[in-house]
Amino acid sequence: MSRRANARRHRLSAPRLRRYPRSRRRRSIGATFSPRDEVNFYISYMESARATTPIESSCNEGVFEVARQFSLEDGDDPNEVDFECRLPNAFLADPPLAQVVARSIEAGVRGELGNTDYRLGVFRTQNNDDIIFQSTGRSTGLFANVDETRREGVELGLAGSTFGIEWFTAYSCISATFESRFEVLTPNHPAASARGTLQVEPGNRVPGIPRHQLKVGGDYDFDAGFSLGLEVLYNSDRLLRGDEANLLETIAGYALVNLRARYSVNETLEVFGRVTNLFNTEYENFGLLGEDPAEVLPGLSDDSPVFLGAGPPLAGWVGVRLRY
Repeated sequence: MSRRANARRHRLSAPRLRRYPRSRRRRSIGATFSPRDEVNFYISYMESARATTPIESSCNEGVFEVARQFSLEDGDDPNEVDFECRLPNAFLADPPLAQVVARSIEAGVRGELGNTDYRLGVFRTQNNDDIIFQSTGRSTGLFANVDETRREGVELGLAGSTFGIEWFTAYSCISATFESRFEVLTPNHPAASARGTLQVEPGNRVPGIPRHQLKVGGDYDFDAGFSLGLEVLYNSDRLLRGDEANLLETIAGYALVNLRARYSVNETLEVFGRVTNLFNTEYENFGLLGEDPAEVLPGLSDDSPVFLGAGPPLAGWVGVRLRY
């Protein structure tokens, strides 16, 4: 917030600020059923909540509107009040954001089939008054409540031993969506209105969450205490933060290969090594809509406001473990 808003916060009258409860009981219930020793079915329901963090409480549209109203009543121009927070900033009191309430249900089965352990589960989490961050510029933005968001999907896991290889695989498919209609503040979006907003519709995907994730790996123990392992990771595409309306191209998915090795010298000493991103794959694992690059470095020809975070390149290290 601007210095004007911060300096006069003690003069704001209490009725101007909405207050939300900060206490809520956690509720959970579950049941399991095992028709045989190697099979277990389960189902559970849980309600949880979290209060807003200090930065969410101090930097949101509610605080901004209170500051504008006070400026107007004081005879000043409310447009002089900054409409975003520069992070980190001085924290304010009287948070006008509601706490996030999550209601989750999960069901599935887990067990053993021969030499293979398996698990299969489905889940749904409904968040009320979820909190999103709305970027307004370089290191600036506002937090806001969203009436409803939903995360639902399926998880599958397998693990076993075949021909001396201890292997595993884990897959998840998650649909993360907004379930209410609202306007999001995203002035750097090419399709934003004159007020810098976009209309988000129920069913639009939540940015930053890949729909598909897969992890496959295994380890083989050789003679003389040496083992070698391989791991493959896959993440599908994800949306840019700031594109809550799902109008722009997504961040491409990627696959990575990692290696690990271990050698036990004796019962006390072990040497280990690890290599990540074995093939030095170039990929991005984060993205948002920033601002016109020419405003940061004049003379740049690329005017795209998209900022992408590059994933770590090829890396490796070795170490030792001592057991006493």
